[in-house]
Amino acid sequence: MENSVRFFSGKNIKIESGSMGVLLKITLPDGTVYEDVEPRRYFPISDISRNISIVRLEEDDRGRDKLHEYFIIKDTANLDEDSRKALLTSLDRYYMIPKILDIYDQKNVYGILQWKVLTDRGVFAFDIRDIYSSIKQLNSGKILVIDAYDNRYEIDDVSKLSKRGQKLLLGYL
Repeated sequence: MENSVRFFSGKNIKIESGSMGVLLKITLPDGTVYEDVEPRRYFPISDISRNISIVRLEEDDRGRDKLHEYFIIKDTANLDEDSRKALLTSLDRYYMIPKILDIYDQKNVYGILQWKVLTDRGVFAFDIRDIYSSIKQLNSGKILVIDAYDNRYEIDDVSKLSKRGQKLLLGYL
């Protein structure tokens, strides 16, 4: 990312849904149009409605992918309703975090913790390499689980897991 990034309050910015459900078309107050850009949160867990970076993956002069940051929207509350809806829909698709409803099985194989879980999006199996940094209790009481591929899963309420699921989880908190 480049160092000279512009900040916009969000006022007078028009945002429309673009292709693939995540990409956006953004028109700035001066008429500059950015197409096929993506939003990213600087603080995807603690501050989800402010400091939204607008980026695009581009090739550098050596043919390698590089993330180019165009500008930052300071606060989504300053956007008009349609623009805010388009931006939040794109962010929701990008930051789709499955909710773990139960933990079916868990085993430790050569230091890698393998989990099989039920989520709001179906059954998942994944590996956790470092249990001490990959299973975190947040201030809100929720549990964040990060798998070996950096995918995130969330447990809203430990008490809603089955007794077995609670027992499997609580050994790592």
